[in-house]
Amino acid sequence: MIDGVPAGDPAALNAWLQKKEYQAWAKDSAPRPFTTNAGGHSGTVRVYLNPKLDASMKAGDAEHPKGSVAVKEFLDGDTLKGWAASIKTEDQSGGSGAGWYWYEVLETTPGASSLGGQGSTTCTSCHADGKDFVRTPYPLK
Repeated sequence: MIDGVPAGDPAALNAWLQKKEYQAWAKDSAPRPFTTNAGGHSGTVRVYLNPKLDASMKAGDAEHPKGSVAVKEFLDGDTLKGWAASIKTEDQSGGSGAGWYWYEVLETTPGASSLGGQGSTTCTSCHADGKDFVRTPYPLK
């Protein structure tokens, strides 16, 4: 667990996302078209930042603290279709994103098959140009 969020265990993270406790965090004011990159995410999204990541983004930190978490909901209208989550599990990103746990699931079925993992190059290849691997525009819209 990293600040109450299960990292490293896809089944536990899926169960945590199902509870939607992250919806109490700082978030986009409304769903928005996802246009940040041409990579794996598309459609309409809503981004949530836990207090650590929100404060770090607000401060303009070059490296986010361990325990920083972002959750992106994938939406079709008002219907939740899946999630992406990034969790900072180490003090340093290692220049390669190795300090982040990445998770993506394209359905909301409990226990659904997911992509990602600790330092996943599938995720870090696109997120490398973000501020410490976070590409979410800030301030949140």
